Amino acid sequence: MTGMTSSARVRLVAPVVVLAVLSLGPLVRVGGLTAGAVVVSTLLWATALARHRAPLAALGVAAVVLGAWWVAHGLEPQRLLPAGVVLLWLLASVADRRPVREVVVATAVVAAVPVTLAVLGLLGRLGGEGVVPLSAVTVVAVVAGRNRRTRRSLLVALEERAVRAERERDAGARAAVAEERTRIAREVHDVVAHNISVMTALADGAGYALAADPERARGAMAQVAATGREAIAEMHRLLGVLRADGEPDDAPAPGLAQLDQLLEQVRSAGLAVTLSVTGTPAALPATAQLAVHRLVQEALTNTLTHADGARSARVALRWGADALEVEVVDDGRGERPRDPDRPAGHGLVGMRERFGSWGGTVETGPVDGGWRVRGTLPIGAQVPA
Repeated sequence: MTGMTSSARVRLVAPVVVLAVLSLGPLVRVGGLTAGAVVVSTLLWATALARHRAPLAALGVAAVVLGAWWVAHGLEPQRLLPAGVVLLWLLASVADRRPVREVVVATAVVAAVPVTLAVLGLLGRLGGEGVVPLSAVTVVAVVAGRNRRTRRSLLVALEERAVRAERERDAGARAAVAEERTRIAREVHDVVAHNISVMTALADGAGYALAADPERARGAMAQVAATGREAIAEMHRLLGVLRADGEPDDAPAPGLAQLDQLLEQVRSAGLAVTLSVTGTPAALPATAQLAVHRLVQEALTNTLTHADGARSARVALRWGADALEVEVVDDGRGERPRDPDRPAGHGLVGMRERFGSWGGTVETGPVDGGWRVRGTLPIGAQVPA
């Protein structure tokens, strides 16, 4: 029993001790409680301590001990040992833990008892009436052991399936995050490339517009332009490999100015959408505006796709001193059944990833009569690295 915890030892030993003590009670009533009966009963129950590690060997030892007792004392009722029931326990353990061929051997060993009684009955000797009940309990022991083995195998298979499903879910989540970051990097690439292109053009013009020390100014502006061009080339080299959809798009990414166009597209799809703006708008970087635009877009797309019975939605931009709060609320009654052929999306992952890159948060959940998506974006946050 080395390597076992104290609780495991208790579970192994306690049932053996309890049953050993209880098995001595019938011997007291029939007057068969002798020193030899106590010793043999103790030996029989001691074999049950090996029911987990070596059940077939333990069954063989118990059968030899019990057979030797019967040979020495016969089968008179006062000489029968109740501890012999340990054979059935060990038979169930063999059926539970060992392969089929060992179960057959163990069943044959235990079945020798009713076979012997049957022979004695045919010879007209005492004991023949016990053939039927002993045969029945032998079968029950084998069936109970195999049933327990089947249930344990099923539980192990279910646990393995659950672990595998959890790993696949985590892998899917990581893949979704990686895919969304790739998409974000692609869009950041477009926005920054557009702005740097504008900067380069302005720097070229400024180089010719300055009047004071035109040669030096022209040289400095030329250097700015060269640096801008070099930055564009380097950015294309480092981030362009993230593209997976062909040629780059020269148009800037959508921002707050494109929200009206987005809402008009949603209205044309049959969902009545209203937009309210409160507070004093502040200047937001292009990628921050992109995050807001994508949150509204994803929330309204989920309403059209998943909200059961949704007829309208409200989009609210609340400008505060330190943060912009974006809220999208629909009146859907709940989530309609998802098409099993349609793969699950990762829109929530994307929204949280975008706002998280700016130090913001995204919350989703039900509200009275619908569903709400609310994002908070700090104003004046630094451009994420």
